[in-house]
Amino acid sequence: MISSQLLFLFSALGAVNGIFLALYLFSRRSNRLGNSLLGALLLAISIRTFKSTVYYFNPDLAVEFLKFGLSACLLIGPLTYLYVHSSLADLAQRAPSRHWHRHLLLTLVLIVAGIVFPYAEYPGSWYYFVCGIHAYWFFYLLLAGWQLWRSRALLSSFRQKPLLFSVYFGSFLILIAYVSTAFTSYIVGALSFTFSIHLTILSYFLQNEKKEKYQNRKLNEKDAAALLEALDKVMREQQLYLNPVLSLALLAKKVGNLQTTISQVINESSGKSFNLYINEFRIQHAKSLLVSDAHLNMELVAERSGFNSNSTFFAAFKKITGQTPASYRSAFMAEQAAS
Repeated sequence: MISSQLLFLFSALGAVNGIFLALYLFSRRSNRLGNSLLGALLLAISIRTFKSTVYYFNPDLAVEFLKFGLSACLLIGPLTYLYVHSSLADLAQRAPSRHWHRHLLLTLVLIVAGIVFPYAEYPGSWYYFVCGIHAYWFFYLLLAGWQLWRSRALLSSFRQKPLLFSVYFGSFLILIAYVSTAFTSYIVGALSFTFSIHLTILSYFLQNEKKEKYQNRKLNEKDAAALLEALDKVMREQQLYLNPVLSLALLAKKVGNLQTTISQVINESSGKSFNLYINEFRIQHAKSLLVSDAHLNMELVAERSGFNSNSTFFAAFKKITGQTPASYRSAFMAEQAAS
């Protein structure tokens, strides 16, 4: 009896902690999209895990409650992928895809289909539907894994991004636990989540503790000016801005300083964000290409200036110069013709 109570407590602990952590993430203002996606992922897994825990100890549970847990399960794969995508975009200092929400549309359609065709009336079909849910989850884990593989240059070590890896592999672990219930026990999924959620919590706070450890070490004005000068020199001489995936971490590594210190100097001494600081170098390079290589189209100018998309290039150019690349080139050519 006591062992059953302890098993229930430990199994439910992951779901409860997951819900509280999700609410905390929803309230965070920094990195709002990434935190919201992680919070939604934890909430979806918490609902699925709570259903599994209650059903294991109460097999007579209403069918509608079971369907509620399976519907939440449909969200886990896409949300894992979207969180990985958002985290990698943040690491590369670029905006996530504007169409990220499309990955949730099919999920909502499938959830509606589950409501229209309830388990009580179509029990045979729901067996295949559950298999499809797991396959759908696995498909998005493969997509997320592919993105991690493609971004391996940014992920130079496991320690640099413990939260990202713990979320991804935690999602994988939970899926394996649920798929293998025929050979183990139905409660294994809930136990796996309890383990994963505590690993995620530990990773999250360790990562933030590392960031906050140095935030109060403010440089004096002279040292800050010297470091900013060194940054400018490295950027010009090595043309680091031509790297489309240049990140704060890579820049800090080049100058042999902490990310927090580099960020502080750029933000406070130059009064710019990291993106604006880098993009000003890129736009200066683009301006020289626009006037020196008139045969280059805008796509090639953007690519050779370190931008990974035309839309980012046009937006940055307009913001920094107050005109479009085409109008800048036209104005220069008109001035040359007049003289």
